[in-house]
Amino acid sequence: MFGLGFIFGGQRMVQNEPGMFIGPIAAVFGVIIDFIFGIVYNFTVYHSLGLSIILMTLIVRSLMLPLAFKQQKSMMAMQRLNPEMTKIRKKYPNKDVESQQKMNAEIQKLYKENNVNPFGGCLPLFIQMPLFFGLSFIMNQSFLYVSRLGDLYTQISRYLINEVPGYTNFMVPLALPRVPQRMLDNQEIDISIPEQMNRILNVFEPSDWNAMFASIPDQYLPPLLYLYEQKLAIENFFGLALTEVTGLGWPGIVIPILAVATAIITSKLTMAMSLAVANDERMRQQQKMMMVIMPVMMGVMTIGLPTGVGIFWITTSVFQIVQQLVFNHRAGIKSIGNTPVS
Repeated sequence: MFGLGFIFGGQRMVQNEPGMFIGPIAAVFGVIIDFIFGIVYNFTVYHSLGLSIILMTLIVRSLMLPLAFKQQKSMMAMQRLNPEMTKIRKKYPNKDVESQQKMNAEIQKLYKENNVNPFGGCLPLFIQMPLFFGLSFIMNQSFLYVSRLGDLYTQISRYLINEVPGYTNFMVPLALPRVPQRMLDNQEIDISIPEQMNRILNVFEPSDWNAMFASIPDQYLPPLLYLYEQKLAIENFFGLALTEVTGLGWPGIVIPILAVATAIITSKLTMAMSLAVANDERMRQQQKMMMVIMPVMMGVMTIGLPTGVGIFWITTSVFQIVQQLVFNHRAGIKSIGNTPVS
């Protein structure tokens, strides 16, 4: 869906319609973010999309708190069972299929007797990932989901098509490089239709907009620039273009840096509990490796995704930092490797 080619000089292209998996998810979260945006926009036009992303993230994470508490209880329960699980593993030192099956059966029985779900800690992640994919598509196609933004795109397209003379002469060379060849061959894009022109304007870089403005006679520019400034006021967040790929330029590079930094802190606090639960040295080493690998992956992914997704991840990490500090305090964990106080 999203490629890292953007990082190395690639350009955004008109995208296909969302598939059966992404489409429904994006539709649901699109309604939510549009509702939140409508409230935020009434108080402040500037930065409204960025503030809406932050507010939506905080609301979603707050609703997930019961699951997070359940995850903590599951981890603490696993810790209490660790001595028994160690005994079971020592009971079956052979690695043949029959021994492993017997060992797994005893471990499952142990879980059942103590009402422990070993996968209970994975549920928050399973819920968060659809939000990530849905928000990624929404940020790439924000004009489809944020009604005020969609209205501005349509007004710009209609003004270009109906009011600006020689519109096709300068638009064709700007638009065609943004449309995949398959779409051109199938005639899926028609720049004389506002709804389809919106899809092209959505992937325009600042240089494309500037080239378009330079091709339009001065007397036709004021209404267009007015609409464009409103679009920027919504999409920009303290100098960051939320709907554009973050990349490695300034100031966008701040987002991957913050994503990595907050992810490292979150990982350290989360792994503090995980390492306290783990009684196997190999498991401890794996946990420590993940503490490094996951933040790095987060940073790399953020570079190749719209900046709005990076804002979502950073907000999520900050929320998790506060959440995990509370959890670790309740469990008596003050630093990595400490054993929770029972």
